[in-house]
Amino acid sequence: MLKTVLLILTLTGDGGTRVTLTDSDSPADCEASREVVSQILTEAGSPPLLARCGDSALRLTPFVHGTPPEAEVHRYRVELPAAGGFTVHPLAPGETCTPAPEADPAVHCARSGQSVLADG
Repeated sequence: MLKTVLLILTLTGDGGTRVTLTDSDSPADCEASREVVSQILTEAGSPPLLARCGDSALRLTPFVHGTPPEAEVHRYRVELPAAGGFTVHPLAPGETCTPAPEADPAVHCARSGQSVLADG
C-alpha cells in the first residue's frame, strides 16, 4: 500500500549520502515537515541534498536522531526521476549501486540506520 513519505538525502561526514524516510499522514503534513526539517538542517550548516515528498510502499523503521555513523549499515538505491517522485530500493548484501546524479532518473547510493520493516 502506498503511503505519503518524506525522503531526505544528506551528506555524511565521510562524504557519503544518507537517506531517511519518514511517514506522513497526508501530502500537506509531509510538505509542512519538509519545510521545517529543511530549515533546521540548513540552519545547522548541513542543508539537505534533497527533501521531497512522495508516495512509497517501502516501510522503514522510524528515524532516530543522533544515530551514529557506524549504525548506518543499511544500503539503498534512490532513484529520482526529473518528472518528480522517487523510488527507494534496499540493496542486498553484495549488491552494487553506481551513483549517477546527472542521469534521468538520477541515482544516489545511500546508507541509513533505518531498516526495512517486515511489511515494507
